[in-house]
Amino acid sequence: MNLKKVHILFIILPLWCGAQSKILATINPVYCDSSLITLDIKHIELLDNLIEKAQNAKGKARIEFERQFFCAMPNSYENMLDVLYVDEEDNRKKYQETGELPPIDNFIHRFVSYYSKLKSIEPNQYYNKYINICVDGYYGADYNRNGFQIYERLETDTKTLCTVLLQRNETEIKSVFRFIFDSSHPENELNQEIFDNIYPLVNAENERLGYLFKTSLEDLIKQKRH
Repeated sequence: MNLKKVHILFIILPLWCGAQSKILATINPVYCDSSLITLDIKHIELLDNLIEKAQNAKGKARIEFERQFFCAMPNSYENMLDVLYVDEEDNRKKYQETGELPPIDNFIHRFVSYYSKLKSIEPNQYYNKYINICVDGYYGADYNRNGFQIYERLETDTKTLCTVLLQRNETEIKSVFRFIFDSSHPENELNQEIFDNIYPLVNAENERLGYLFKTSLEDLIKQKRH
């Protein structure tokens, strides 16, 4: 590469990176029509189809499929349970017919896993829906645990998620934190690891949230001991 080309590259690269950063920093909310969430087997197929299309796409096309997936996800804990139930029943039916179960993760449902990693949705909109599906959540074995992995974003995107949490009332905040730690035996290694990693981050961001995070685990442990 000659010096002229190198010089041009060093001019263009910062401009391109700056443009990319600006695009990511100005994500607009997406309009979602909640009436399209049907909570039946066709809806399960839709979610699976959108994940597959997004994973096979790039650029704007991938973002569009991710936004469609986001809109198609439930917006409450109750509806999230409905989706998990319909999917589980379909898997049971397939097992009865074929004797085989589709590949599954016993702890993280594929829809939860994909949702937890989305980064193309406007943060306030994304985290509000995430909080909605965690409020009133409780441990129910299998996929119904660990706050549907919201604790991972609390660790990696602490400031943004804390900002959105602070828009909620104390009951909702404690409900989300409780769902993260809830289990048959909350005094366990995973909860201790989650607490040790996240509590200092949350408390440094906001002491009130830190207190609610801490007491949510402490109260659960006391309750389950009796």
